[in-house]
Amino acid sequence: MRLSLYLLCLLSLVTTPRLLAQTLLQGTVLDAQTQAPVPFASVGVAGKPLGTVADEQGRFRFTIPTDLAEPVVVSCVGYQSATRPAATLQAAGQVVRLRSSGVSLAAVTVRPGKVKTKTFGRTSSSTLMGASMYTEAGLVSDALAKEQGTIIGIDKDCRLRDFNMHVAFNRFKSVKFRLNIYSVKAGLPDQPLLRQDVRFDVTQPRGWVRVDLSPYQVQLQGQREVAVTIQWLQSEAQEGTPKAFGVSAVLAPGHSILTRNKSQAAWQQKSGYLSFYLTADSYGASKAAPTTTVAAAYELPDSLRYLRYLAAPTLPNLTNPQHYGENLQAGHYVTVKGGRLYYERYGKGTPLLLLHGNGQSIAAFQRQIGELAQHFEVIAVDTRAQGRSQDHTTANFTYDLFAEDTRQLLDSLGLRQVDILGWSDGGNTALTLALRHPAYVRRLAVMGANLFPTPEAIEPNFLALLRRQLREEQRLPAPDLNRTRLLRLLLQEPQLTFAELQGVAAPTLVMAGQHDVILEAHTRALAKALPQSELIVFPNTTHYAPQEAPEAFNKSVLRFLQQR
Repeated sequence: MRLSLYLLCLLSLVTTPRLLAQTLLQGTVLDAQTQAPVPFASVGVAGKPLGTVADEQGRFRFTIPTDLAEPVVVSCVGYQSATRPAATLQAAGQVVRLRSSGVSLAAVTVRPGKVKTKTFGRTSSSTLMGASMYTEAGLVSDALAKEQGTIIGIDKDCRLRDFNMHVAFNRFKSVKFRLNIYSVKAGLPDQPLLRQDVRFDVTQPRGWVRVDLSPYQVQLQGQREVAVTIQWLQSEAQEGTPKAFGVSAVLAPGHSILTRNKSQAAWQQKSGYLSFYLTADSYGASKAAPTTTVAAAYELPDSLRYLRYLAAPTLPNLTNPQHYGENLQAGHYVTVKGGRLYYERYGKGTPLLLLHGNGQSIAAFQRQIGELAQHFEVIAVDTRAQGRSQDHTTANFTYDLFAEDTRQLLDSLGLRQVDILGWSDGGNTALTLALRHPAYVRRLAVMGANLFPTPEAIEPNFLALLRRQLREEQRLPAPDLNRTRLLRLLLQEPQLTFAELQGVAAPTLVMAGQHDVILEAHTRALAKALPQSELIVFPNTTHYAPQEAPEAFNKSVLRFLQQR
């Protein structure tokens, strides 16, 4: 014990001089013409991951190693950057004045012919990984100014309407970001293209965030691709909640997540594809840059080919204009054991229950609900601990639990013999309900379902990705209980057999995408094991076929459910 204390004291003595060898830099950034503060100006040491972001009054403070020789660069959109020797910022009361860049707003360009509104980037909200960004509040030692983004291919002549990103998790009360758009050189951000400072706040815990760009008149010409990033400016933590923020992303060959810790640091790249996309009025028919698709310049092994389709930007612009999943006029709650389920009802006719996939919500069916409600009474439900539904338990999730929740919901509505459309996790729940409570099910349509979570059923690399995500979540100081349980559910459930499927009395439509993460051989075997089944594999689609090919998907579901 004495030896341990001695070594600890010795270590403190050794490291103390290093900790003290820091110099405090401070100052205020002002507009050179108006003398008004320049809020949230970026302050960084040239070529180093050192710096910060000024506050709303233009004030900044941060520390650097005492022996640092590189200058400090102060910058903000709409201003010329200023460079100062670090020594000039050591005394209190220092002022850095930025001159306006003198660039006027882009004129609105009017061209003859038809203008086409298009989307560029990844419009899927699926979260196979979290691209984390988080910071500790503080002026002297902080992670402010961290920047993260991706490269998006665009048409050569377009005017931006909006920027969209999908938040995987936000445990802050509020986070303020700056949107940056750069030209691209050698695969990395190069010159800034925005003329005005675009800032926006995120307060929601998860979901899509839209930033309206129409007031900024952003006209992009001659660019085949741009780097789109968000920069962390300010955050307000919630008391008793761990500080964490993540953007939805998937693993995708040919795509990179770009990060840098400070405004003057070098860019770093790691594999992944962020859920960022731009909506724009396109004036030309130029092809988007190769970076918007996973190029076939190299041959992927069979086990990774499905990633090509996960990464392809073929999904539509899922902006949910009907507000499915958040339409409180159509919404209701029902209490179940250990939780509370949220559901929405649309249309009239035979009851049709919609069950979404892991980590999603009612909004996942936004391209199905309107059409199905013309023929059925659609009951779309948020599964326990997802969407607006609540969970008050701590035990592992199971499909038996989700099936029991569904039974309690149907009991509360006085319903039996309903049709069920289940996607992914929802398909697994639907099959479980049909086995455990057959009196509740008339017909089944399942998309991307599986009987067990092994490499014989699910793409092996996808399973490996889920295991890595679970390990990363569990290493957090305060892991998200629901996210941990949902990941564990994918890796541990269901545990059904082909023989058990003989007990499913309801006619069943089995569906999957040609490039689904559920292996086609498993999907075919599942369909074959059911007493009454049809099989459809949608060509050139993935696990997200309901969003990728909604017309074919909806037509197939309606045809099957309306059979005598």
